[in-house]
Amino acid sequence: MAILGKIIKNGIKFREIIRPKKINPLKRQRRILLKLLLKANKTEFGKKYNFLNILEETFLDTNNVAYEMFKKNVPVYDYTKLYADWWHKCHKGEKNITWPGKVKYFALSSGTSDSASKYIPVTKDMVKAIQKTSIRQILALDTYKNLKSKVFEKGYLMLGGSIDLNYIDGHFEGDLSGITAGNIPFWFEKFYG
Repeated sequence: MAILGKIIKNGIKFREIIRPKKINPLKRQRRILLKLLLKANKTEFGKKYNFLNILEETFLDTNNVAYEMFKKNVPVYDYTKLYADWWHKCHKGEKNITWPGKVKYFALSSGTSDSASKYIPVTKDMVKAIQKTSIRQILALDTYKNLKSKVFEKGYLMLGGSIDLNYIDGHFEGDLSGITAGNIPFWFEKFYG
């Protein structure tokens, strides 16, 4: 495990060198919105709310047209309406409803104001984003760059929900932490548990 501490410490130092210059948060949000619209434009949701049209209208546009068109075209949903109109189809196993592909996992909320658990789709892209963010969090430890490598070799307590998932009608259901724990990168499995 001594090698792991050195790898993490060097990763933190390397991140300082290659850290991207800071860009305007509004520009970053516009870019992300366009990327999401492009990815989801062929889904039922994307077709209903004309994602392709939004993309065509905003191509090479430097103003905030995509955001304004999205805001105008796509209504605000609460969970109950979103599930009733869209996510129930994903839950039944249908593909390309609100995101490309078939949803393999559903995170269950631990109950909210109406006391019922809610089924929240967890896509492959969401799992990848969680993994990417976890790695970025480790590399963002640059405030600890002066610590000895041994610090990064110690065991740390991580709190989460149950890793037991239930397989029901072609998909898995359970705590989000259980879903992400079951999808950690192979190289990290030895250090997680």
